[in-house]
Formats: sequence, C-alpha cells, structure tokens
Amino acid sequence: MKKRKKNNFAASLLEPGNIVSGLTFSVLYALVFLVIYSPYSETAWFGVAKSESFLLTTTFVVVSVLLLIISRTIMYFVSKKILKMNYLKYSIWFLSEIILIGVFHAILSIVFVKMDDYSESFLITKSILITLLALGVPYVITTMWSIIKEMRNTLLVTDSNAVASDGEAIAQNIDIINIADNKGVLKLSVKLDNLYYIKAEDNYTIIYYTRNGMLYRYMIRCKIQTIEDNFKNTPLMRCHRTYIVNSQKIKVLRHESDGFYIDLDFEGIDPIPVSKTYTNAVVARFSGDNSQFKKEV
Repeated sequence: MKKRKKNNFAASLLEPGNIVSGLTFSVLYALVFLVIYSPYSETAWFGVAKSESFLLTTTFVVVSVLLLIISRTIMYFVSKKILKMNYLKYSIWFLSEIILIGVFHAILSIVFVKMDDYSESFLITKSILITLLALGVPYVITTMWSIIKEMRNTLLVTDSNAVASDGEAIAQNIDIINIADNKGVLKLSVKLDNLYYIKAEDNYTIIYYTRNGMLYRYMIRCKIQTIEDNFKNTPLMRCHRTYIVNSQKIKVLRHESDGFYIDLDFEGIDPIPVSKTYTNAVVARFSGDNSQFKKEV
C-alpha cells in the first residue's frame, strides 16, 4: 500500500504545471546562487558586469536552460508512453541533468577561460559540485513542496468532513454531480458543465473539473465503478477501465491504428483512450442524426 502511494505522489510531480513551476524556480534560484557565489571563488567566471565574461555567461545560461527544458519535455513524454517514473528514477534523471550541465560548465572553463593552474579533473569535479548546489537545492525544495501539496490534498479528501465544490454559484436548474467517498460521505459537488473527466488511480479516483477557466483535480478515495453505477443516466460515460468522460465535453472521437481516442474541448488535456470493452457503447453515442459530436475515422 505504501508503495502505491509513493508512485501516486511521483506521478503528480510529472504534471505539466508542477514541471513548469519547478523548472522556473530552479533556474531563478541557480542564477541568484551563482551571482552570490562567483565573487568568492577563484575559478568562477560567471558574471554580466564584465564584458569579457558576458558572452560566455549568456551562452552558458541559455544553453543550460534549453537543456533543462528539453530534458523535462523528454521526461514528461517518456513517463507517459514508455517508462513509469518512481522516486528513484526521478532522482537519477535530475542527477543526470546536474552532471550534464556541470560538465558543460567545465568544458567552457577549460576551452575559453584557460585556467592552467587547475587540472581538468579538478575543474570538472568542482563544476559538478557547484551545479549540485545551484540546482540540487531547488530540486529538493520543489519536490518536497509537490509531495506535501499532494499529501495535503489526499488528507483533506480522506479525513475532512467539508464538501469541496467548483466554487461557483449554482442555480436550481443546473445539473449538479455530487460524489461521495467509500464511506458515503459527500466530498465533491460540481456543476456538470464544469466536469471534464474522471480517472481511476490506485485506490483513488481523481475528478478533473474547471473553475474560473483553470483545470483542477480533486482526489477521492472511492471506486470508479461506484461513480459509473451512480451516474448511469447522466452524460458521464465510461470509456475505459480507468476513465469516465463527460460526453458533453467531447470534441472529437478519433479512430487510430491502435483504437479509438477521445479529445475533450479543453486545451491541455491529453487524448483519452477508448478500450475495446467500451468501444461499441462509445461509438453509439456518436451515431444518429442528433449527435453533437465530431467523429474522425
């Protein structure tokens, strides 16, 4: 059970929002650290005030930021398509980034600064250690913050009697979806028009909904089968053992070589797969003259 929870939290670290915020904080922290550190180091050449180091510094910063962006982008797609990330793989990936940037810094020092008083092995080792201080600290801070935020969200769902909502005033003629946990305690009340999809993850179910134009997630300890059973006569439609979608939010049903996929009408939501078990029922929603959906075959 503990292992599953850890994987849950590791997966939350790879959400686009957490990746962007973590990368932004890491870059800003590293820049401030290097500016403060450079005057006290005999081997440091980082700086923007001196004309001879400005170009080299700019090159190092730009290339390093590009390497980080490329690395995080690759990590995101690898975790989605190829390799399921856990904390160990997550840490190894970040350590590899640090080593790569540290070696790049050392190469610039050896080739352009020409520090003859120091050996190449010394410069490489020191560059990696300084990069570890510059990037390792914000990596740890952002990782811990994401874990604490995810744990807090889970504790609020499982231990609180408060009912969450999408934060909007609800008229009496608006359809409302009320979702309870395994104990039957109401945990989330959301307008159907704001609800996009529901995903099963380990022993939890995550509801994705919008509020003020932003996509939010709410984790509840309950079975996705229970939600399907309770909302059979609503636009909520099971399309996969892991997914339930709001059929009113479907923009396109696509038939690819490996099966059907659903695109929802909110930018940033990944295509949702349709498993063979639910294909006929899903396609039936798109059939008939009154269907409001687009179908691409």
